[in-house]
Amino acid sequence: MFSGLMPRKPRIEALGGLYHVINRGNYRSAVFSTEGARKSFMLALDEACVKFGWELSAYCVMGNHFHLCVGTPLGNLSSGMRWLQGTFASRFNRFRKESGHLFQGRFKSIAVEPGRHWLDLVDYIHLNPVRAGIADVSTLGKYPWTSLYWFPKRKSRPAYLDCRWMDYSDEFADTRGGWRQYASRLRLKATDDPEEIERLDRQMCRGWCLGGEDFRKSLATEFSRDRSAVRLEREDLAKLDSDRWAAALDQCLGRIGKSLGDAAGSKCSADWKLAVALKLKRETSVTNRWLAERLAMGSPKGVSAFCGLYAREREGVCPYSAKLRKLNIVH
Repeated sequence: MFSGLMPRKPRIEALGGLYHVINRGNYRSAVFSTEGARKSFMLALDEACVKFGWELSAYCVMGNHFHLCVGTPLGNLSSGMRWLQGTFASRFNRFRKESGHLFQGRFKSIAVEPGRHWLDLVDYIHLNPVRAGIADVSTLGKYPWTSLYWFPKRKSRPAYLDCRWMDYSDEFADTRGGWRQYASRLRLKATDDPEEIERLDRQMCRGWCLGGEDFRKSLATEFSRDRSAVRLEREDLAKLDSDRWAAALDQCLGRIGKSLGDAAGSKCSADWKLAVALKLKRETSVTNRWLAERLAMGSPKGVSAFCGLYAREREGVCPYSAKLRKLNIVH
């Protein structure tokens, strides 16, 4: 979780960073033109938020692009986006029996300063369907492909949806009445003026940072003062991931009464190994290679094959999976 609401200084892949993330279909193709494609992307996004511990302040899926406002407590934006886009593209191409690049490039990310800029970005993302003419601002909360559809449903919305941007406004709060007030705010901000829409697009989607002058200067100074820190930070992120996976593995092993010492003496496809591996694969960003090495499970391909077979045939009756089902992995 973010530590408090004071402005923080996210740099590339920063712990606790906040970003506006955008990408489009290759050659601006209408990747999300069908309901099935939008549902598939939302499923992948849901999985990514859980796996990578993301905090999602806003999202919107349009016909040929998407917008996310993502908080990264674990500093893993790149690895998470690589998983999200790769997973969705693989599923999309497999369903369509196609191949090739689905998105126009890696993705664009813009560092965001908490405060007014955060709040304005959330508004911008929620109003995207209105500016595009595919939703009416009076019924925007019923449009199913933005976070605004879920935010007011306080009892059923996903836990990773983060509405702390509301704390920067005195107008509304995370209550039933507060969400009605927020809807009124959006109605007041909606515009069909082409010049104003172009200004908003330039402000929210271009450049490298969305924030005040002091915030931008502090980030620029940090980057220019120590470029190597960015590279070292990325290298350290791999170590951080491994440490996170190890902590999650310890939780799982403790739950079922096993230890790493038991791994060497057990066959690669032992049920307890597969129960643990499947739990970690579903709820963290762990790799097959890491599992193969740490749990003595043979090759990475073998881990994938064993887990697939186990999920289909034995998971439902395995006592180890039953024990792990109620375990909440601490990210």
